Amino acid sequence: MNSFKLKDGIYWIGALNPDLKVFDVIMETQFGTTYNSYLVKGDKKIAVFETVKENKFQEFLERLKTCLDDISKIDYIVLNHTEPDHSGSVGKLLDLAPNAKVVGSKNTIEFLRGILNKDFPHIIVGQDDTISLGNKTLKFISAPFLHWPDSMYTYIEEDKYLVTCDSFGSHFSFDGILLSKVPVERHKDYMVALRYYYMCIFSPFRKYMLEGIEKIKDLKIDAILPGHGPVLDIDIDKMIQTYKNWSTVKNPNEFKSIIIPYATAYGYTRELAQEIEKGIKDYNSTIEVKSYDLNIDNFGKLEGEILREFQWADGILFGSCTINGDTLPVIWNLLTSLNPIVHGGKYVSAFGSYGWSGEAVPNIISRLKELRMHVIDGMKVNFRASRKDLDTAFEFGKEFAKHMCLKTLPEKVVDTVMENLNPDRKLMRWTCSVCGESYVQIDPPEVCPACGVGREFFVPSPLDKKIEKSDAEEKIVIIGGGIAALSTAQVIRERNDKAKIVILSKEKEYPYYRTLLSEMIGENISREKFLVKPEEWYKDKKIEISLKKIVEDIDSKNKIIKTEDGQEISYDKLVIATGARAMVPSIGNSHLEGIFTVRNKEDVDAIKNYCIGKKKAVVIGGGVLGLESACGLQKLGLEVTVVEMMQRMLPRQLDEEGSKIFETCINKSDIKLYKNSKAEKFDGTQKVEGIHLDSGEVIEADIVIISSGIIPNKELAEKAGIAINRGIIVNEKMETSVKDIYACGDVAEYKGNVIGLWQISSDQGKVAGLNSIGIEEKYEDKIQPVTFEGMGTKIFSAGGVLETQDSICERDYDDLIYKKLNFKNNELSSGILIGDIEKGIVIIKGLKDKEKKGNLLKKFYK
Repeated sequence: MNSFKLKDGIYWIGALNPDLKVFDVIMETQFGTTYNSYLVKGDKKIAVFETVKENKFQEFLERLKTCLDDISKIDYIVLNHTEPDHSGSVGKLLDLAPNAKVVGSKNTIEFLRGILNKDFPHIIVGQDDTISLGNKTLKFISAPFLHWPDSMYTYIEEDKYLVTCDSFGSHFSFDGILLSKVPVERHKDYMVALRYYYMCIFSPFRKYMLEGIEKIKDLKIDAILPGHGPVLDIDIDKMIQTYKNWSTVKNPNEFKSIIIPYATAYGYTRELAQEIEKGIKDYNSTIEVKSYDLNIDNFGKLEGEILREFQWADGILFGSCTINGDTLPVIWNLLTSLNPIVHGGKYVSAFGSYGWSGEAVPNIISRLKELRMHVIDGMKVNFRASRKDLDTAFEFGKEFAKHMCLKTLPEKVVDTVMENLNPDRKLMRWTCSVCGESYVQIDPPEVCPACGVGREFFVPSPLDKKIEKSDAEEKIVIIGGGIAALSTAQVIRERNDKAKIVILSKEKEYPYYRTLLSEMIGENISREKFLVKPEEWYKDKKIEISLKKIVEDIDSKNKIIKTEDGQEISYDKLVIATGARAMVPSIGNSHLEGIFTVRNKEDVDAIKNYCIGKKKAVVIGGGVLGLESACGLQKLGLEVTVVEMMQRMLPRQLDEEGSKIFETCINKSDIKLYKNSKAEKFDGTQKVEGIHLDSGEVIEADIVIISSGIIPNKELAEKAGIAINRGIIVNEKMETSVKDIYACGDVAEYKGNVIGLWQISSDQGKVAGLNSIGIEEKYEDKIQPVTFEGMGTKIFSAGGVLETQDSICERDYDDLIYKKLNFKNNELSSGILIGDIEKGIVIIKGLKDKEKKGNLLKKFYK
């Protein structure tokens, strides 16, 4: 394979892929593509521009060798853009040219670090910076968002060549390399490819394309060297003008416009849409309103038209009823077609009717808030709108139009409760009373990222509280990657600036909210929300964290840890936070494919992949985590069955009447429930096909999730001679039987108990961390509330379910609401809430403060 000489000292050294049919998952490549790379040889220095996709490296290397005898002589690898189809072979090229420096924008260097997972020699360049190759000068032109924030152009001054990476490219494989050599009969194909490429990649970035064209307008350009498609050696001005024309667009709407796409099952949401439109017109009759009543039959015909209308609309109102706890797919498809670059800044909201649950509108609002839009709170109506509801819809439309036209947003209602809790509006530490997570900000989070409860469950404490500090200059090693390990490291650094902190985690990911795993089965949660702390936090706090690091042995006598990869790590103090693994009961044929547990992110990813094309799912275990998994599977569109061995649901959290009400909620959610049932064996040859129950009944199953508790990962400690039982035995200081070794979290056994809850792991981690640096702290048992949201209801339980003679109970079987308060010796002893859990914080505080019955009831019914 030969290189192609473009000019003295400039060669095309890319790769051809004429048979490629799909590019980057979403683009069709009717004419294949090229991965263009260029070698530029000055009389003093040598530069390579871009590389190729990793699987094309060998082809690239063979071409490079035809015009460069010694690859180690490469001085610079210039990246105008870091997308892996251009940077995929940089790592391999650096191995062959170790003295080469990568040249790119600041973003390029940061992005490449994330691709290579290591640092490398580099030069960051900006607008008008230059690098000399001797008789050739590289001048850099900043051109961000074409189509990533890292992008730039490079102008080779002496040769008048402009290297643009993706700009002016096309997915058009042509072995003649030059546009001038494309046969006349293929020009039409080339223009089709050019236009399609522009529309898919650059149409959202028209503004930035015009800015880029403005920066090169005064350059004399003899050729444009793009990252894909033919080199443009002819019609340069015509090509730039074509891009300029495509990027220059005019709003076709004479007046302001609002688009209202909606989906309705029984016509109730349509009635709201009609009243909203009347309200819009009442505010300003010149506003053009276009409504679309959508269903699966007409959506395919109308989708393109609606998306075109979205581009120019001033406002968009999405309407949807709620089915199976979510927005209807036709509306969701439109929402996922929006992006903040094209649609950011528009005025948007949502409306809809619902039956026994009403998640559609808040789910739409949540999506819209992610898109940098001006979001106005939505409205929803239970079942069919009353006359009063229709009047509200009319006013909703009127107010929406008003804010859109005046470019304002409604003033947020002042949260007087929060103002009373923090009247000086200072930074406070807000601690979730359910899971124990804390956040430093003026107001508490709307929703706890760890456990999902609302802001009413947060309790404030001032930041200026004096705390004991430590100056021990010791090396603390923490084995584990969960919340116990993270809490240990965090509290050590908060109290000690000198200690060296090392975390050894077998996980592939930084510590994350394990409480979100079951939820993630049915939802896509961003990495930002999933991680407890961002990656840079560990660097800022000088905490060394090693991922995918498995510890094999602990030599407690010599204070040495030995890892699977042969590394020996010394310590002064050791904290074991190795967590637990899922317990799998003895069930026949449990080796079959399609049987899962949920304990880490890899489990969730495997489950979601396996669910593709499957119809029936069974969850074994009806505890909170099992029920959350069932909800997730149902959101994926599967028929779900839950098998529970107990005679009633959640017997540790609910009394008998509460269980009955909750079971009604489950049945209404279309999840099938088997109580007092055990799985005896699985059916199938290679893959699971069904489950035999002890009753003799067989349930069909394409996928099974087992949720039956946990087993502490105590083996490492046992091997090291540390005292164990169910878990690693610890005292109130989280000390083990071996001096200078602590344990905490799901692996720790305290007073004979292994609990396995987020808050306990977090609290124990803090105690272990403080004692490891010489600050005495004792662990105290706390109230452990349990919450659950799904299947059309919410549950809160705290204090257990022991019946007392003194109790107050409210029940509403129509709305499936249940509230029960138990008292002992005139003090609150436990509480259960189903359907309406707003007063859960009153129960938590009442239990903590041993609130007397009279005072508690005043607060509960306030």
